[in-house]
Amino acid sequence: MNAPLPAEIASLLQDEAYAILCRESLVEEMDKIKSAKEKILTTRPPFGMLASSEVRQEFRTSLRAAMDNEAGLQGRLDQISQIDAWLKAAIESALQNYLPQGSQDYHICHEAAQVVGHWEHTIQALHDLAVALARDAHALNVLVKGGTVSDMKTPLVHQTRARTLANLRDTALGMQAGLSSVLDVQQEFIRLCDAQADGLKLPSAPAFHDAVWVDHVAKLSDSQAGAELGACETECRTFCATGIIALLREGGEVRESCIDAGRAILAKYWRQLRIHAQQHYVKAREVDEVIAELSKHREAADAKRRQATFENATVAHLR
Repeated sequence: MNAPLPAEIASLLQDEAYAILCRESLVEEMDKIKSAKEKILTTRPPFGMLASSEVRQEFRTSLRAAMDNEAGLQGRLDQISQIDAWLKAAIESALQNYLPQGSQDYHICHEAAQVVGHWEHTIQALHDLAVALARDAHALNVLVKGGTVSDMKTPLVHQTRARTLANLRDTALGMQAGLSSVLDVQQEFIRLCDAQADGLKLPSAPAFHDAVWVDHVAKLSDSQAGAELGACETECRTFCATGIIALLREGGEVRESCIDAGRAILAKYWRQLRIHAQQHYVKAREVDEVIAELSKHREAADAKRRQATFENATVAHLR
């Protein structure tokens, strides 16, 4: 995986290389101006009649010239700061789009972060399944406890209990399917990251009661079944209240680790490209000429961005 560098990125890197040279030149000149101004200030004439008007005028003229030069340099430095901010955002965005095809390591980090997003969706889906499992366990427990009051069970009671047990079993099967989806995504993450991530892994979902357990409960005495069903309901409600929050927090930390690793790869690659651009993409030019050119590039990019925003808003309005 080594896609050629797009011309857009090469052009932005050239602009960045020129901006760096301009800033270095302006900062060096600013240091000289400030040093000269400090020397001028040491020649400030005394007040009153102790200095001639010519001396005072010469001091004011020299100081004003130094301050004007300083203000002019600061204005150009401010322009470079605006250009720097545009280039930083533009290059970072362009590299984020390019590196999934241009770098295998970045591609893995990018895809791993997306897999964590899929994992979060599968974990969130467990919430509704856990609510349903708690509800059905509670419903069966109510019938079981009612059965302990009297040994006389009418056919209707038998039918209701059998139907509620079947509902619980179906819900448990649904939970098993949900957990299977979570496991599939975890395996996908391991496949992507096992060799590179140094032990980074997604947290495991809890082991909810399954259909085998439901079949086991059906064979227990009412008192034993009631204890099992109560424990199942409690575990499900605890997961919905706190367990899922902890899982998603841990998953978010894993995603941030993937994103941080991708940022580090991007930063390293950017440094290498910057060095290459400074060595091969620039030539000696006048600072003011370069600043004017870079400012035009920035304004053109801003105009293009505004046009794209307008077109997107127009399309969205027409839908």
